[in-house]
Amino acid sequence: MRAAFKASLVTLLVLSSACAPNPHVEKSEQMPPIVARQRVLSEDESDPLLRSALEEYKSDAAVRELVTAVRQSSSMPLTSGNRVDALIDGPQTYAAIEAELKAARHHIHLETFIFGADEIGRRFGDLLAQKRSEGVEVRVLYDSIGSMDTPTDFFEQLRKRGVEVREFRPMNPVKNPRIWSINNRDHRKIIVVDGKVGFAGGINIDSTYSSPSSSRPGPKRGIEDGWRDTHMRIQGPVVKQLQTLFLQSWAEAGEPLQAKDGDEYLPPARPAGDTLITIVGNDSESDDRSLYGTYLAAFTHSTRRLWITHAYFAPNPELLEALEEASHRGVDVRLIVPAFTDSRLVLNATQSTFTPLLQAGVKIYELKDALLHAKTVVIDGTVSIVGSANLDMRSFLHNDEVNAIVIDRDFGQRMDEVFKRDERGSRPVTLERWQKRSLWQRMKEFGVKLFGYWI
Repeated sequence: MRAAFKASLVTLLVLSSACAPNPHVEKSEQMPPIVARQRVLSEDESDPLLRSALEEYKSDAAVRELVTAVRQSSSMPLTSGNRVDALIDGPQTYAAIEAELKAARHHIHLETFIFGADEIGRRFGDLLAQKRSEGVEVRVLYDSIGSMDTPTDFFEQLRKRGVEVREFRPMNPVKNPRIWSINNRDHRKIIVVDGKVGFAGGINIDSTYSSPSSSRPGPKRGIEDGWRDTHMRIQGPVVKQLQTLFLQSWAEAGEPLQAKDGDEYLPPARPAGDTLITIVGNDSESDDRSLYGTYLAAFTHSTRRLWITHAYFAPNPELLEALEEASHRGVDVRLIVPAFTDSRLVLNATQSTFTPLLQAGVKIYELKDALLHAKTVVIDGTVSIVGSANLDMRSFLHNDEVNAIVIDRDFGQRMDEVFKRDERGSRPVTLERWQKRSLWQRMKEFGVKLFGYWI
């Protein structure tokens, strides 16, 4: 079973237990509206490097408005002095991560939805255990449902070798008396090394990433290998924000780790580049909707290009309307989605959005030679969103997620190039062709809308 199937399994478990609501949550809180708050930007939180970096966009009113809207919707401040590298697919990402793990001197913090016990998982497990034997503190947090295919003995062996391992919201009711919380999962992919280098994006520790998507595995082999995904290597002051999210999740799964500014976990910030970045985290335990708010702000304030690559695309009416309105006002709106997937349920939900988007002029493409798992958006070639969050209600309301928002024209150009490469490997969906789809296809699209809140 893979990521989206496991999310669908959670959906079925929740729906089957709907007659036993959480006694500690009011009914109105069980179906919370997506309300994104805006914060007042304070110059007190802006350092000279940040003010200097923002000056680059002073002459472009549209970009300045876009950046301001995204900043106001984020719960964490924009930071300057960072460096970010885009990592495409598993082999490139794993090579970068392993290089940093080998160089670790104080601690390694790893948080992931899926930690497999396959060749990739064992390779990472051995490396983590080796670093622990060298005196490096190693902590692993995995999601119970995401890693349900991984034998418990795999994690027990890591513990015996000195690695601290925690399970996020176990499915076992003995371990997790708050059984109603099973719908809320940790979907983040975060790695922090020595508080100085961080990784985030969509890639799990799993053999589905053994080969690059450029190997074009196709629908048959592509379910198990060669997934197309995007990750990031990050350096600079913003790594502290990734570390903060990890520490929060770690504390939710057990005793908190004591960390304070200036220590080895949260070392003094040192510039590593000149890129502006903020980290946006979604926490199902809070009413923070900044992840949703930043997407909506980006869509609403786009003026030239809005290029979206999303594996599990099932947005609510407000986001759909924002995309349609962007196209109507002349924005080049393009969407790349999977041609095949590990979850027909989510793909049907994606396809249910095609008709209104195509009628609004949105260009839609289906990636056909590899299974798409990336979650990226590039707005006006300047603002890029890369992370773990899908454009669906599960990510907005039920999962713990993490996105990085990068404000940088050079990085935006890089992401534009990646988008164009994926577009060349995709087939276009035209309104004429889509209107000829079968009655059975239309019925599946209608049916999935009935419980879109839980997808």
